[in-house]
Amino acid sequence: MVFNDTVTNQGLIQSCEWWAGFESGDISGDSTLLAVFTSRINRSLDKYLGMIGAGSRKSTIDDINYADQPFAYFEIVEGQHDYEFKEDEDGNAISDITAVLIIKSETTNEYEKLDGLTLDKDDAELVMSPNASETGVPTKYLERNNTIFFNKIPNYGSASGGKIFYKRAPSYFLSTDTTKEPGISFQFHEMIAISSSYDYVLIHKSDARTLITRIEAALDKKEQEFMTYVSMRNPQRGKLTIKQEDTR
Repeated sequence: MVFNDTVTNQGLIQSCEWWAGFESGDISGDSTLLAVFTSRINRSLDKYLGMIGAGSRKSTIDDINYADQPFAYFEIVEGQHDYEFKEDEDGNAISDITAVLIIKSETTNEYEKLDGLTLDKDDAELVMSPNASETGVPTKYLERNNTIFFNKIPNYGSASGGKIFYKRAPSYFLSTDTTKEPGISFQFHEMIAISSSYDYVLIHKSDARTLITRIEAALDKKEQEFMTYVSMRNPQRGKLTIKQEDTR
């Protein structure tokens, strides 16, 4: 489903007009409303690609609009043990670093995965600020606020010696978009429109209880179908549920 289709009325915006009780063209023809619904659609993308996809660090959920895969290489600099990753090479915000691999010497090109440490470990502070004598080949890493800290200060350098895997923010819509589609499977595009309409109606048409109830019922059904789909795509995650108070 494309973002905005005023010719055949098959877009997300046109679906929002229908679900939220507007006349055809009320949103697409009003720059203010169009900006509001663009924002709500983007927040729905956050919810389904971000919140739901973030349930597991091993999740394979990613916005399918991206052409590149969610990993990148970085240079290991001799004497530098911390590396920050805010954006990928295309400028997309990185939301979570899921794995770190390194080449462990100047004489090999084989990457080995490092063990991840957590902030509740007794030596977490020492890993983030190691003694100058703690040099060698890193074997573990600690991640905090999109910065990774090696447990040892590298005593060698390698141009593409590091490799990170990550999650990233969705590919967001602009209000001027027309043919761009949401970065989730096509059968759940309507869910994006329903969720965005629900957000708007709940605030701006709060007295329309029948409309709200009907949208809630439709959204609950779509979300449960989506969770079943995500569980099948990511069987290691086990049974998944959505609680209304957590996602809306």
